Formats: sequence, structure tokens, C-alpha cells
Amino acid sequence: MSLQDAASVGQVIAALGVLGSLFFVGLQVRQSVRFQKLAVIDSLSTSIACLNIPGMEAPALGEALAIVTQDWNASSREQRIIAHYFLFSYFKLAENAWYQREAGILEPAQWHGWENMVRMYYHSPGVQSVWWPRRHDAYSHPFQLYLARTRPPEDFGAMNDVFRDHAPAETAT
Repeated sequence: MSLQDAASVGQVIAALGVLGSLFFVGLQVRQSVRFQKLAVIDSLSTSIACLNIPGMEAPALGEALAIVTQDWNASSREQRIIAHYFLFSYFKLAENAWYQREAGILEPAQWHGWENMVRMYYHSPGVQSVWWPRRHDAYSHPFQLYLARTRPPEDFGAMNDVFRDHAPAETAT
């Protein structure tokens, strides 16, 4: 084997090494993107849990939301204050989730629950009549347009439906 042949074999081996390295880097990037998506999803889940903790610790939040979402004017000043901070935070979080969906990070199945909830709050009479018209500019214009094009979710019910006392379901014997 001549020196020229050895050099040619060395170049082929080097080229295969570069291709192998590029393949490995591609796998690493793909895995990194996947982990970043999972981190975003986990962050959204953690954020919604943190947003709901006050409601679990004190029923006043649920009561305020149940009244305010149906009729802003039927609520007390304290209930409006409580509901305002929840709604502001929830819509900010939903806006974040919407952007993650638009970027392809949230899958359609993951977005489905977010979409139903944000549509339920957005289309509620109390939010539409008073809160949203006064606070919509806190959210991006594209998110505002998205919400304006939505319809209320069907069969989702109102907050009062969740908190209303219900008779236990009858069981068949």
C-alpha cells in the first residue's frame, strides 16, 4: 500500500467519523429538545397547581369565582378582588400555554383541557361584562384575537355547577 493509498483510507475513515459525530450530535439535539418540551409542560403543570393551592386552602376563592363568573355585579368587593387576582394569573398562564401550543410544544391533546378552561372563563358572563373589557390589554394582541374567535365550550357548565351540592348517584342493584 502506497502512502497515497493510506492517506485516502485515512480520509474515508475521518469522513465516517465526522458523519458518526454528526449523527450523534443530531440525536443529542433531538433529545435535548424533547427534554425542554417536557420541562415546559412540567412548568405549566406546576404553575396551575400553585394557582389552585389558595382555592384548596380557603373556599373563598371558589365561592368568589362561582359568583363573579356568573354576575360580576352580584359579588362583593372582596370577592371581586379575589377573583381578579386569580383570573389575571390564570389568563397569563393560559396565554403562556397557548403560545407553547402555537410553538408546537404542547400537543393538541395537552392543549384540549387548557382550551376548555380558558374558554369557560373567557365566555362567562361576569368576565365578559366587566373584567375582560378592563383587563384585556394585559395580554398579547394575538392571544386576545384567539380568544375573541372562540366559542363557549359545550357541556362544560359553570363554576357553580362544580360547587353545587348534588345528590349521590343511584347505584343499580
